[in-house]
Amino acid sequence: MRLLLFAAIGLLSACAPAQLPSQSPLPDVVAEVAVPTDPARIRVVVMGDQGTGTEEQHRVAAAMAGICATDGCDLGVGLGDNFYPAGPRNPASPLFRERFADVYGPLKVPFLMVPGNHDESWVRGGDGADPRGAEAQVAYSRINPQWVMPARTYRAPQGSLLEFFAVDTAPLAAYLPGVRVNERPGGVWDRAQRAWLSEALTRSGARWKLVLGHHPLFSNGRHGNAGTYDNLPLTFQRGGAVRELYRVACSRADLLLAGHEHALQLFAPQPECPGTWTVVSGAAGKAYGGRVGTRLAAFETYKVPGFVWLDVRPDTLTVRFYTVPETGVTTLVHTQTLRK
Repeated sequence: MRLLLFAAIGLLSACAPAQLPSQSPLPDVVAEVAVPTDPARIRVVVMGDQGTGTEEQHRVAAAMAGICATDGCDLGVGLGDNFYPAGPRNPASPLFRERFADVYGPLKVPFLMVPGNHDESWVRGGDGADPRGAEAQVAYSRINPQWVMPARTYRAPQGSLLEFFAVDTAPLAAYLPGVRVNERPGGVWDRAQRAWLSEALTRSGARWKLVLGHHPLFSNGRHGNAGTYDNLPLTFQRGGAVRELYRVACSRADLLLAGHEHALQLFAPQPECPGTWTVVSGAAGKAYGGRVGTRLAAFETYKVPGFVWLDVRPDTLTVRFYTVPETGVTTLVHTQTLRK
């Protein structure tokens, strides 16, 4: 089986387009999202891996709307895999309406979106090897203002209280060699994105800093930790470049928010990433698997769809985890408060 895998990867590498000219450093793209009426409190609903089009997606969306109605939501976050099995290449695709506008439009808040490996599919759904899918999503943000993705890498300041930093991790842990050679791990684009994140975090004067990406740094689920994803045979597939990207944020960002693992997880700062908490919210469209890793978690739950809600104030950031079982009863299963 591995010999067949290596042969297929070699063939795909030979078929990939020639290397593009070296890119200049990434531009500093700022998402224009209105600051809420109360600049001292921002409430954020967080979903990931939601784009299944299934009953689970609609059930979780309804639960999110319910929490937003009772507790308030000023912003939403979508952590990638916005479409299954593969993201559309055309911003006019009806999938944007079916999997996003019709489902989350009723929440009436803008969503800061990042792409995932399914959004950047090339040969097979989820291979993460073709960023043209992410570029279609950037284009869609110019059609629907509720979908906020002005670039694959961008930041979204919310006054002096909070700033988000969105990154694209899909090319850094693709299952196949990337279509664009200079966007592969260790390439020009990888280094430029890392430099952008470092500079943006350094310049930010926000009280709270949150990094948004699809792949997690830490996980006890079946995908595992960045650098050892799925115990795959080839180095570029295991996400070492994702690990190096997130390490730029360690001790500088307060929270890393990711999906990819179809579960809900929370990790306190770890020796490999001191000073920064990690949230995994990848259960908004389907949930599966169980605990595989042995890393100490502050909270984790598997096999039940759900989402996360944040309440950000000057001195506290509260993280709530909700599950939405088949009964449709939204259940608060864990609350964690971070303090400045």
